[in-house]
Amino acid sequence: ASAQATDKTEGGADTVETKPAPAGAKVVKFGNSGAIGEPAPQSCEEFCDLVNDKIGDRYYFEFYPAEQLGNETTMLENLQVGLQEGMMCALDTLATYESDLNILSMAFAFNNYDSMINYLKSDVADPIWESLDNQGIHVVNFEFQKNPRIFFANREIKSPKDMVGMKYRIPNLPIFEKNARAMGATPVVVAWSEYPFALMQGVVDGGECSKDSYRSSGLYESAKYVADVDYAYPVEQICFSTQFWNSLSEEDQKVISDAAAQVASHHSERTLDKWEEDKEWLINEGGVTFCDIDRQAFIDATEPLGKELQDEGFFTTKDLYDQTRQFNK
Repeated sequence: ASAQATDKTEGGADTVETKPAPAGAKVVKFGNSGAIGEPAPQSCEEFCDLVNDKIGDRYYFEFYPAEQLGNETTMLENLQVGLQEGMMCALDTLATYESDLNILSMAFAFNNYDSMINYLKSDVADPIWESLDNQGIHVVNFEFQKNPRIFFANREIKSPKDMVGMKYRIPNLPIFEKNARAMGATPVVVAWSEYPFALMQGVVDGGECSKDSYRSSGLYESAKYVADVDYAYPVEQICFSTQFWNSLSEEDQKVISDAAAQVASHHSERTLDKWEEDKEWLINEGGVTFCDIDRQAFIDATEPLGKELQDEGFFTTKDLYDQTRQFNK
């Protein structure tokens, strides 16, 4: 049983028609900021359907995409005060609540996706989940793989020397400023919604994003050179209100956890397949050049960054960077 049905208004915008919950079932509000048709909402719908098939007579999951319950900050606050029960968002978004998650956005903190996941599943990361739980946010699954992050610009980028002096777009977050300066670039704060226009108008020469966003957001139109460096490995996560989660029986918690794990596997496969399609299109139709890069030179440029962030107190765990090195071996 699907909690939601997608329809179109006369103007073509997605709307969501909520089906009534079974009599006696508690309605569980589950939100995401993405628009219908994007990978995250697609996975959210699949997740809600799976849970409803198992326990919909007791807990009926209604999915609200496209910020219908508010933006990500609002939805996280909703979890904390009991206005909604669950949501999906990027795991590094939760760095606002637990600063150890800043390491996920640090350039080349991990050699690959598996190294990062092994850290997140280890005892070293246990304080993260405890801290979030104490703040009213319980993370159920963080293995919804997105494509790694890349650098791109309006000129060729083969190594960090090509980024020296480059006007490099960053969000208003200190960790991204640190990454940019480590490469020799000049960070310029630009809102995500203004990113394509800033490139078009020359306010910035380039920047970074996940591979998924490079085509879908139109960034390739004004910045056609890509350094496919895989400098960070973003993931989506599913979380619930701690109070709601603790109210569930162990049996119902397992149903929800199992559904999340199943959908995470599908999500990751879809994400990787989509990038192969996007990359072919970008080269053949979008006029994009994937530069012949010296990835090790980028890694070497950021080598001092971990100690610097650690010494400046970017993490809750004072020696976090030192502890995470074991996962790259």
